[in-house]
Amino acid sequence: MDLLTPTKSITHCPYKGDAHYWSLIIDGEEFEDIVWSYEDPIPEMSEIAGLLCFYDEQVTLEVVS
Repeated sequence: MDLLTPTKSITHCPYKGDAHYWSLIIDGEEFEDIVWSYEDPIPEMSEIAGLLCFYDEQVTLEVVS
């Protein structure tokens, strides 16, 4: 979370609640609203609270062991 900057963007999903967004700056390049989270989802979706979501077409995941 130290690398993320909250933005003013908020979207609403009737099935999950309000999503809040963050941007990421890497090597001087800003990726605006690349991460979102349902910090306080509707009660039926409480298991997703606080999880971060990334746009898969904009992010590559590399696992190094």
